[in-house]
Amino acid sequence: MAHGTEIELIYIKNKNILILTISSFLVCALHAIMLNTQFSHYACTSALKIILFGLCPVIYFKLLKDKSHKETFSVKGDKKYIKRSFILGLCVFTVILIIFMILRPFLNRTMIVGALAQNGISRNNFPVVFIYVVLINAAFEEIFFRGFVFMTLYRMDYKRYAYGYSSLLFALYHVFILNNAVSPGIFIFCIAGLAVAGLFFNYLVVKCKSMTGSLIVHISANLALNLIVSVYYFIGN
Repeated sequence: MAHGTEIELIYIKNKNILILTISSFLVCALHAIMLNTQFSHYACTSALKIILFGLCPVIYFKLLKDKSHKETFSVKGDKKYIKRSFILGLCVFTVILIIFMILRPFLNRTMIVGALAQNGISRNNFPVVFIYVVLINAAFEEIFFRGFVFMTLYRMDYKRYAYGYSSLLFALYHVFILNNAVSPGIFIFCIAGLAVAGLFFNYLVVKCKSMTGSLIVHISANLALNLIVSVYYFIGN
């Protein structure tokens, strides 16, 4: 009897993992598809992202009657590591700017500005986009990739899969966003960097016991990246 119950629990866990994997992948796929339609304007894709990244976890936890969502999306955690996250955030911010200075001669301003224009981002609306990307976008990506995907899998004791899948999905999600914005070599470098960043963010979640640490570092990275874009918009090449 006990053996049968154990098999049933394993079946339920595997089913939940499959549902989470498929649903999270479809969310990213829908966002990618929209980037290649007439509705690829940044305002439209951002609205869709907020809806999908917000609704997917809610529907998952409601349908499966999983009550672990309060712990999964908690912003409380280990204060020591959260404090260290501010230092890490500053380091990440500095490293990104240094890398930019090194790679700047290889970056094509026309290509970058043109790719942003295709997504409805211009010099006029960039200040609003800047605030959105640094604060709102970072928060929703953390809720989805770290809170929903990573922490849910991690709590089901599929730790290696949690690390691997969530970081890979995080990188693949940015494929269509970065496409046509940089050269193939820089593109591969960015995707590899995003996968490593995803692993690092996951590590911070585990250490901080919440999304707070990874959110701090994520905001720092987005701030640096948007300052770099500001260079092309307001300073020039």
